[in-house]
Amino acid sequence: MRFWIGWMAMLLLLGCTSTPEALPAPPPQPVIGDYRIQPGDEIDVRFVLNPELNVLSVVRPDGRISLKLIGEVLAEGHTLAELGAVLKGAYSRELRDPEIAVIVRGMAARIYVDGHIERPGEYPWNPQITALQAIARAGGFRRTADEERIVVLRRGEDGVQQVIEIERDEDGASNDHDVFLAPYDLVVVPSTGVSDVNKWVDQYIRQNIPISPRDIFVGF
Repeated sequence: MRFWIGWMAMLLLLGCTSTPEALPAPPPQPVIGDYRIQPGDEIDVRFVLNPELNVLSVVRPDGRISLKLIGEVLAEGHTLAELGAVLKGAYSRELRDPEIAVIVRGMAARIYVDGHIERPGEYPWNPQITALQAIARAGGFRRTADEERIVVLRRGEDGVQQVIEIERDEDGASNDHDVFLAPYDLVVVPSTGVSDVNKWVDQYIRQNIPISPRDIFVGF
């Protein structure tokens, strides 16, 4: 009995004196401002007091949606709050104190993945997708990929392009904890032969980008 008591006491002492490993910080969320509606988005317009007017509509290529009583309304370029205010003003001519909620049920925003991965191309964006998840969705790394280095190209609201480099250890751990992607981000995986990332990014943008920067960053 004394042996077991002493053994348990030593385990408790070791547990109290050991320092737990720090958990990795979560990926930083991009600062993208309020989401602005664009063609292809699925918009749900709901009326609190007049549910018979509820409409689920896809924004057409001309940026408009069709609504009951008031007809066509330009939705493209508005935030949800802005479109709600526009609709409230328009419906005030038909209803008394309309209460309207605008919800995006499906986003047309895309992200792009290119470089030395299995399935380069465009993929649907959602607020929770990270660069590493996007690469996994695109089939993962090719044998020629530099898995320790990932580049994210992003166009900010001020029009300035950002280059975000994610460096990973040989065991696959991310030193920069990965990053959440913003709409129209371009994730690129260089080959193992790339040594100067800044030079490579410049060459990639000028010569090898698969789609025009205007198409990629049209959302900003």
